[in-house]
Amino acid sequence: MIKEFLPYDKVRNNALKLAHRIYTKDNFVPDVMYCSLRGGAYMANVISEYFKIVRKGSHPVLYAALVARSYSGVKSHSKLMIDGWTYPPERLRPGDKVMLVDDIFDSGDTVNALANILLDRGIPREDLKIIVHDYKYFTYKEEQHPIQPDYYCRKFEINSPDEDRWIHYMSHELVGLSDDDLEKYYYKDDPELRDVLSTILGK
Repeated sequence: MIKEFLPYDKVRNNALKLAHRIYTKDNFVPDVMYCSLRGGAYMANVISEYFKIVRKGSHPVLYAALVARSYSGVKSHSKLMIDGWTYPPERLRPGDKVMLVDDIFDSGDTVNALANILLDRGIPREDLKIIVHDYKYFTYKEEQHPIQPDYYCRKFEINSPDEDRWIHYMSHELVGLSDDDLEKYYYKDDPELRDVLSTILGK
């Protein structure tokens, strides 16, 4: 498996370029933008800020968030639990254009479950745009989810399990770091972090 450390400023810059393309090339302006917490927050904040500036003086884009968790149930089927929406889908109106932002499309389970909730509210598929920073497409899997990202910053076509990649988003993730990772990506630039992270991570 490939391991990648993705700096937050790269996500920021890619999100700005993607928002600009969505707005200027495809002329898509959402009425509501949902951010899937936690992963989608950093990218969604940037996209929201972009639309706030370019839509100044116009109808603002409503920025909403939701908390969703995937877990394995009986027989290891992945299930989704939604802890809350800051703007419930029941309040969506006919004609609303919606954007759903997350950091990564990996298994696709979470995005598809959330998208189906929004589609069930009567939002046409063409008015629902799925936005991710990283889009993993597993070419060797026979079954693919019906809903795939409409926009992405990077796409990885993965032809075997060995080609899969673990992307560490440095904007918010701390789990799964080795001693070498901590030294290279955290302590080298800011030695004071050693006291902080060694206390909570036990390393």
